[in-house]
Amino acid sequence: MAGVVGPLFDGVAGVFSAAGGSLETPIAQYEAGEDGMRITAGYAATGTIPDGVEAVELPRVPTAVCGVHLGAMDRIGESWQAVHAEIIARGYTPSGPCREVYLRAESEDQPDWVTELQQPVTR
Repeated sequence: MAGVVGPLFDGVAGVFSAAGGSLETPIAQYEAGEDGMRITAGYAATGTIPDGVEAVELPRVPTAVCGVHLGAMDRIGESWQAVHAEIIARGYTPSGPCREVYLRAESEDQPDWVTELQQPVTR
């Protein structure tokens, strides 16, 4: 997945940088469907959205189970497994696309990354 998501973020960042815009927190949303995985990748942004990217407002979610992944993305699957185990333990069911909010994602080799995992749920 990283081979797809990284270039998506790079493309959005390139458009914003060329337009003189500023980027805030990176966010990805993943939605599984019959045709595969739909990935929305971008940044929390304010101000004018430049040509070449689309503004997407992610809907509020009334209830979600959240977790925090520390470190490199090659181990994030383990953190997602823990989130889903907690969903089952609390009697919830996933109910929408999951999100990753990259709270700290600056270093190239990723040992200090902090990623919030968000899974909308219902009873």
